[in-house]
Amino acid sequence: MKGEGSLYQTKEKTWVCQYYDTDGNRHTKRFQRKTDGRAFLDGLKEQYAIPQNLGRPSSAEHSPSGPTIGKWMDQWLETYARPTVKLSTYCSYEMMTRVHVKPSLGDIPLAKLDPVTLQEFFNQKHSTGKTTGEGGLSAKTLRNLRNMLHLSFEQARKNGLLRRNLVEGVRLPKDPKKEMRVLSKEEQRRLMLACRAMPEPASFGVIFTLFTGLRMGEVCGLRWDNVNMEERQFLVCETRNRLPNHDDSIETSTSVCTVSTTKTDHSRRIVYLCDELYQELSRYREIQFSIMEQYPGYNAGRYVFCQENGDPYEPRTYQDLFKRCVSRAGIPSANFHSLRHTFATRALEQGMDPVTLSKLLGHANASITLDKYGHSFESQKRASIELMGSLYEPLQKPPTGPVMDF
Repeated sequence: MKGEGSLYQTKEKTWVCQYYDTDGNRHTKRFQRKTDGRAFLDGLKEQYAIPQNLGRPSSAEHSPSGPTIGKWMDQWLETYARPTVKLSTYCSYEMMTRVHVKPSLGDIPLAKLDPVTLQEFFNQKHSTGKTTGEGGLSAKTLRNLRNMLHLSFEQARKNGLLRRNLVEGVRLPKDPKKEMRVLSKEEQRRLMLACRAMPEPASFGVIFTLFTGLRMGEVCGLRWDNVNMEERQFLVCETRNRLPNHDDSIETSTSVCTVSTTKTDHSRRIVYLCDELYQELSRYREIQFSIMEQYPGYNAGRYVFCQENGDPYEPRTYQDLFKRCVSRAGIPSANFHSLRHTFATRALEQGMDPVTLSKLLGHANASITLDKYGHSFESQKRASIELMGSLYEPLQKPPTGPVMDF
């Protein structure tokens, strides 16, 4: 309630109490039960005896120019972003605010920010924005930064703190597209042989990705419960990632492994298995289920790709396994996402249409797929044009006889 502090429930089912002290400093405290949070707020009101200082910043923060950008970003993150977005998105917002926004813009009063200063901020991040000091942020990171600030400043506008959203006028520099690393067919063959020779059974996940195009977190989050062997298909609906720890109840770790829904609604999708992949997956499944029956509690989460001790993989540990696979195959400069690029490229080379491919990859629309993999269409375009020749009406031979002048 306005003027009395705020109490809301997060997606993690905990209750968050936020209030401001008499100096305008914002405080956050978490509770497992709503009643505990409400009791805490009631106690604060008795302690301060000034209810309005609990629910909003003191006059010092709002005078003369309103909150600074740093203070507003803190409030926006906790009050508007954290309760409404996925944990991975919140962690990204928090990092960008802490690392990029606050050091450069944090002390500027929100209402005093001008378009030139904001544009110069993005220009500087493009040229020297990396925390290492070597080079600027990528075009994708700059887009993410702009999108976050647009959401935050739009909320500030709705709250009456800004007259207009200056982010709408920001122009981002365009970077040349980086060439994707796609494995050659020979490299793909060598990698498959190397995976089958690895001592870790879960190396099969690399082959699995070559023929399904999953993201790393989707591979680590795939469970047998979402695999339909009869229909030869599986549902991509969960992703497993390691994120910074923002849970005050977990004090012993700076990061936590989380399982959440997929990246977007489009990422939730059904992917089918070709016959050869189905056969190898069946053999892999038979071996793993035999171990699970022999040792109760092994792979309790029923993950398709688990470690030899039964613990689930997370991207960091599976990345280590992938590196050993490519090293054994003698393949340079490839990362795990190269498998996804390779799947998409091979699919287009085999004649798959971009709409179907976009659905298998979990893209929002086919234009994203075309933008990423349009280079793969060149040979397909030539072959398709040659097919048009079958419709070409043969040229009739010219009539024989004397040529007549008119």
